[in-house]
Amino acid sequence: MNKETIKWIHLEETDSTNQWAKDNTSELGKKVTVVSTDFQTAGRGCGKNHWESENGKNLTFSIIIYPLQVKAQEQYILLMAESLALKDCLSKLCEGFTIKWPNDIYYKDSKISGTLSECTLHEGMVRRCILGTGLNVNQQLFTSDAPNPISIYQIIGAETDRKNLLHHILEQFEYYHSLLNRHEYATIQQHY
Repeated sequence: MNKETIKWIHLEETDSTNQWAKDNTSELGKKVTVVSTDFQTAGRGCGKNHWESENGKNLTFSIIIYPLQVKAQEQYILLMAESLALKDCLSKLCEGFTIKWPNDIYYKDSKISGTLSECTLHEGMVRRCILGTGLNVNQQLFTSDAPNPISIYQIIGAETDRKNLLHHILEQFEYYHSLLNRHEYATIQQHY
């Protein structure tokens, strides 16, 4: 992503990148902020679900954006943009990735990623959106009771450079973010 429009904050450890962004709004950039961490002590999925992530093995990050004139009832388009960016990047590694609405990326029948969207609304519009993502990258063993986790390592049999992968995801998200700001929702929905 363009370094002039993005603020990057990396934390060695935090409870949740989404929670950190909500608790530290004065630290956020004016356009786009990415908060990433090597380890989340309380990463969340939808509802009360916990996101298992081994320290230093996966990607756990939040993208904070201030979308232009996105109506509250259309906020799903923000989650679509994030899901497409993830799927596009993963599909460059191998075939078999799909989006499971509303917030998961699957490889065949196994879950590799989930995104939690938390939007702040004002007068019927999205004022701010935090898109918190967990992506299983180099973890080789999962011990939680989640029914079907999988990692890139388990798929391709080799470690992936996490920083490089995140850079590519953010570049792809920048493309979809530009479509969002031009209100080209039909293009996003067509890709989806």
